[in-house]
Amino acid sequence: MTTMCSLVGATNLYRVGDAEGWREPDKNDAAMYDTWAGKYAFRVGDSLAFDYKNDSVVRVSKRGYYHCNETGGGSASKDGSTVFLLDQPGFYYFVSGDVDHCKRGQRVMIEALDAQRPPAAAGPAPSPLPSSAVSWTAIAASLRDMVALGSLLFVASYCSYLS
Repeated sequence: MTTMCSLVGATNLYRVGDAEGWREPDKNDAAMYDTWAGKYAFRVGDSLAFDYKNDSVVRVSKRGYYHCNETGGGSASKDGSTVFLLDQPGFYYFVSGDVDHCKRGQRVMIEALDAQRPPAAAGPAPSPLPSSAVSWTAIAASLRDMVALGSLLFVASYCSYLS
């Protein structure tokens, strides 16, 4: 049960840029961080780790992200390793503290999804069955899903009780 509790409250730490870290992209790879961010589904409670040398990272507004014009505000982290918590749903914008690096693509936009909601399903919704048709397979699947959800809710409430 303790293992289940740790899984219910689990969060992820993402290293921005993976092995490459936070650096100025190569000339032919200005979309490097867009590509990196597109590989993941970020959730509230996840964290981003920026690892860098001779650079910095700044959290900026949407406008600052697109125009690279909020880098000199003195709020740049320059210690070589900075972690940001995604503490609410929505968009987060980060740029290099070096305006030229930002303009060359050293910036990343992250969308943090609500931790409680699953991501939207890909593709169109299936067509509804005619009102006279009954699908026992669908009913069994629904019952199975309800039992699984009930089990998950029980574990979550038990974890809250232990806290």
